[in-house]
Amino acid sequence: MTLKIGFLVNPIAGLGGKKAWKGTDELDVAWDLFDEGEKYAFERVSKALASINSSMPLLFYFCGNPMGEDLLKNYSFDNEKVYFPEESRTSALNTKEACKIFLEKNVDLVVFVGGDGTARDVTSIINDKIPVLGIPSGVKMFSGCFLYHPRDLGEILDEMVNGEITYASEDVLDVDEELFRENKVQATLYGQLLVPQKVGLIQGSKISSSVTSAETYDSIAYELIDEHEILDGLIVLGTGSTVYHIFKSLEIEKTLLGVDLLKDGKIQEKDIDEETLYQKTKQKDVKIILTPIGGQGFLLGRGNQQISSRVLKSANKFEFIIVSPEQKLETIDILELDLDEPTTIPDIRNGHIKVLTGFHRYSLAKINVQITD
Repeated sequence: MTLKIGFLVNPIAGLGGKKAWKGTDELDVAWDLFDEGEKYAFERVSKALASINSSMPLLFYFCGNPMGEDLLKNYSFDNEKVYFPEESRTSALNTKEACKIFLEKNVDLVVFVGGDGTARDVTSIINDKIPVLGIPSGVKMFSGCFLYHPRDLGEILDEMVNGEITYASEDVLDVDEELFRENKVQATLYGQLLVPQKVGLIQGSKISSSVTSAETYDSIAYELIDEHEILDGLIVLGTGSTVYHIFKSLEIEKTLLGVDLLKDGKIQEKDIDEETLYQKTKQKDVKIILTPIGGQGFLLGRGNQQISSRVLKSANKFEFIIVSPEQKLETIDILELDLDEPTTIPDIRNGHIKVLTGFHRYSLAKINVQITD
């Protein structure tokens, strides 16, 4: 059987990640960057398309430029252009119009490239009428419709063609970006999408952390000082409420949703972008404190793209320090890294990494090591 796929790309998805934006909400600036050649979403979808066996019986219904036409030129899949955007700078309206055509064409699957905002636009038209799959390319991706990694697309499509896949409804969440920029997270449920299911390939929705006691944060903070000497040297502080509360207990004012740079116990840079982080850490010994996203397990690649492969590779030496309350760690099957380039992580041993959960308390967690050299 030929699998009919409705294919659309949000061209500017993810452009704000390395720049420390809280979403691709600076639209004019994002489009200027796109016109100058920054095409993060295209890089992500190219990895996804490259994972598909060229002999697979697929028919792509695609959108005109800039929503994906150029991306299919290098592949031999059968295809048909069904949507012709009039604008050179497309918007949510174009995504919705394309989805209406996909429904008319009775496609078997909608594959979109973007983040939570794009998922929200797709949901407003598709809902749970037909299966949908997101190639992750946003700044933040809390919704449960995304692949863990773009490279997993081929495996999902293969199982769909062979009738070996199951489907489940997954929540589509998006945050209020105005509040997000003010270090406040208020996620709203916008509906559900029917998503192909494959253990280890589909990320699921973000799960909010349980209430964690101040004593837990204090105990982790004490261990960071006692064992990891985080008040000396150069320390990169990742995003998230766990890291925020740990450093709040040390009376260090960290940004909740940004990446900060700590030097000798004092904040040197707040809400830092990737370029500045690269310049400040290259050829230096660096410790990087990260916490996973509850339910999803992502350490890098979701809301903290400032900590890029370039930053890691340019450091003289880097060390990951993973922190998490035990309750949050229990919601995670495996930790994930979604980096822009293959990067060796020296802290991984036999597919596991240590996670600090309290004073002198560590757990070993499984971590996806496919990204290593």
